[in-house]
Amino acid sequence: MTALSGQPEDPTVAAEDPMREAVALTERIEFAWPRGPIVVAGYRRNGFLSVYFGEEPYYQFDADARLRRARVGDRLFRSEGTGLAALTRVQEPAATLLVRHDLDPIELDEFRRVMLERIRELYDAIADAEIQILRQVPAESQIVDRLARSLDAVLSAVGELAPAINKVR
Repeated sequence: MTALSGQPEDPTVAAEDPMREAVALTERIEFAWPRGPIVVAGYRRNGFLSVYFGEEPYYQFDADARLRRARVGDRLFRSEGTGLAALTRVQEPAATLLVRHDLDPIELDEFRRVMLERIRELYDAIADAEIQILRQVPAESQIVDRLARSLDAVLSAVGELAPAINKVR
């Protein structure tokens, strides 16, 4: 699945228009900044924030600025409340499997450190007016101010995890 659309993923094809694919984000913005790839960020109807740094990584936070899920490299991450589970797709002849690995405390600390560093750089770029808005939906939205407040809240939450997502059935 692609992070933006939920459609099947073809690793040989890059997304042509991430902003258009991010339809689940009812309020969203696409911008360039000096420290990395194009960013698409926005909010779902429930107030959850998603931040996409190019094709990856991406991070999703709940309405209380707690990490809910992420994708970094070929691994999907989801909150387990007190920990983070990494899910890796493994192609078998008969099926594709999701192999789960619960991050140990050292891995979790490193994940948080890298995530918060990325979020801090993005927050600083917005605060220093170093972004160039390419598009936003809706056009009249005050999303830049809202995004800055949300990123500040994420930084204040220092990588706190959201409650567990859908326990394994």
